[in-house]
Amino acid sequence: MSTKQLRLSDPAEIKSRIGSFLGKKINIVLSDNTAMVGELKEVNDSGIVLINMRLKKAMHPFNTITEVYLDTIV
Repeated sequence: MSTKQLRLSDPAEIKSRIGSFLGKKINIVLSDNTAMVGELKEVNDSGIVLINMRLKKAMHPFNTITEVYLDTIV
């Protein structure tokens, strides 16, 4: 089995496709170039909720997200 990295950097594409990654581990890059890793727990109209490695919830509005990437099994 091999893995493929899926990268989304278009804001419209992020909003439209992010819901399909619920429950998966994703990486996001914020507008201040901070990278966050966590399980995607919730998607709403204003942003997303990630559960980080310390099991803490963090809300990230869509206007602060510049890129989303994750590994998929092919």
